[in-house]
Amino acid sequence: MRIERLGPLIIAFAVLAGCETRHPTTTLADRSASIESVDHFEFGAFTSSAWVSDSFDGKHARQFYGNTLRFEVEQFAAEGGLDVGVAPIDFQPSSTAEAKKNLYVCSSYATDLEGDGRWWAGPKISVNWQGEESAKQNGDDWYENYIVEIASTSPDALHALFTGDYFRAEELPRLELAGSSYRNYKIRFHDWWQFWSVRQDYRPSGILPVEPIIDTWIAHGLPEDRVFDGIKANIETYGPIAGTGDLSVGVARAPLETNCQGDAVYVR
Repeated sequence: MRIERLGPLIIAFAVLAGCETRHPTTTLADRSASIESVDHFEFGAFTSSAWVSDSFDGKHARQFYGNTLRFEVEQFAAEGGLDVGVAPIDFQPSSTAEAKKNLYVCSSYATDLEGDGRWWAGPKISVNWQGEESAKQNGDDWYENYIVEIASTSPDALHALFTGDYFRAEELPRLELAGSSYRNYKIRFHDWWQFWSVRQDYRPSGILPVEPIIDTWIAHGLPEDRVFDGIKANIETYGPIAGTGDLSVGVARAPLETNCQGDAVYVR
């Protein structure tokens, strides 16, 4: 779901507290190696993508520091936003039924953002993203699904938005995972379906077993025979907002160590 669709609900912005800056404070615009396009680019074992809405007014950039992607945004418009992600390059697409087995994601998010805008972050899962364009247009092939680990808006505010008159989401069974409850939703967005899973006790980093969430989504209509395109750490911003954020991700077939900042064993 592109974030300009959150406009119907006015939500207060809250800055993530307690996140220490791990890199120099020099802005990306001051560094010749910064990446300012929205195209995918690769660095080492990772790939990064970005998307900006048509109503975005401002500037953005991103750059890798080792295994961490840093992005910078300055957006002035009341609407419109930025979508930034990072993923392992060597994830091999397969059917969703196969790809989800014993699948774990380790992701980390740190933000230093100010303004009246808002943001949320977590693993983003695409299913059949590379399907036929004609199928996307009739809602048959485009599945862009979100796990929210942390956001500037409360879980209750997101619940009110998803189940309100605008989205009219179907609330799916809750899951108890990684020390918290995850509320799950199925939303008809434009001409395709989306699934969302929202952690009720936000955290800036952690390890999550993905299979139980995907099983819940499959039980409520996500096609398990479609291609699972992978998982990326993702953050989206909306509205007037400025600052920086850091993202990192690892994906594995077994539980990872508790230190989410460490090296991960990537899926082959």
